[in-house]
Amino acid sequence: MTDTSQTPIPSAAACADAAAWIARLHGEARTAKVEAGFQRWLAASSEHRAAFEMANDIWVGVERLPKTPALSNAPRSRIAWAPAPARLFVACAALLLLCVGAWSYWGNPGLSTRAGEQRTLTLEDGTRVYLNTASRMHVRYDRASRRVVLDEGEAYFEVAKHADWPFVVIAGGRQVVARGTAFLVRRDDERIAVTLVEGKVTVAPAGEAVASAAAPTAPEASTSQPAPAAGTKDQFTLSPGQRVTFAGRDAPKLDQPSIEGVTAWQRGQVVLDHTPLADAVAEMNRYSDIQLKIDDPAARRAEVTGIFRTGDSEYFAQAVSETYHLHVASRGREITLSGSPRVSGADVTHER
Repeated sequence: MTDTSQTPIPSAAACADAAAWIARLHGEARTAKVEAGFQRWLAASSEHRAAFEMANDIWVGVERLPKTPALSNAPRSRIAWAPAPARLFVACAALLLLCVGAWSYWGNPGLSTRAGEQRTLTLEDGTRVYLNTASRMHVRYDRASRRVVLDEGEAYFEVAKHADWPFVVIAGGRQVVARGTAFLVRRDDERIAVTLVEGKVTVAPAGEAVASAAAPTAPEASTSQPAPAAGTKDQFTLSPGQRVTFAGRDAPKLDQPSIEGVTAWQRGQVVLDHTPLADAVAEMNRYSDIQLKIDDPAARRAEVTGIFRTGDSEYFAQAVSETYHLHVASRGREITLSGSPRVSGADVTHER
């Protein structure tokens, strides 16, 4: 996986191929035919080139190591280096282990964003991921499935289509299974929300076998509960535009939010629609090191409607204070809203 502006990190298989080519090129069987085959392999993809660069760097590092004999305490007259082919075999075996180990470390280090930061990534299968503020995830691909573990935060996935290679996102105790679709997953403590933008996904308890993709879709958003997938007890298949939310021990909740609203963070916006001030403050706090706080419990229930820039906590506090006649106090990286709300209209409405 990689930022879209960078070369993709090579897979373990590509690293293994690169190690094999290093062995051939430095061995006694190097011929013009071998060199031509290597050039074709190298030109086949940017992943091959990245793998070879990694392997070559490791090879050069191995070559620079002191050539200490294995039996350093043996009599000097008996010390002898192993034959060149044997040294090459040992070095290439070590190179292969180092390459695969390097891929395991660099290819799957975990991806994260700080408060206010967002990243766009392309995974090795072509899937695009948009990682929202204060988020962290890990990617684990194997032959059976493509797995992403969302530890915290929010991510939008545009899944590359591979019919026989399921794409699975695990968040808390839930897993989302898709094969070629676009959806969002958000994890906040005990709350997990999955919103389907297009295609089809099945949401099930983590680790549970997932029903066939042919299972019926969930009902319209006017229904209070999503429909279980065929033959299952606790699996739900969403239709485009639907969101299913799991919060603690509460029953799963289905609704149909504005897609423009739930994806507004990709445009650098927070969209609020008659949102209680306490929830609005929590949403704004996701995007900034400057944290908003509310002193008066009565103010927490005041409603906010509007569009605000992510991270613009100062403007948000000023807009709310002017509408509800609240007092704003800034201290360090904290802004406190205090006082009992007074307003002539129904709520505060702003757009910026």
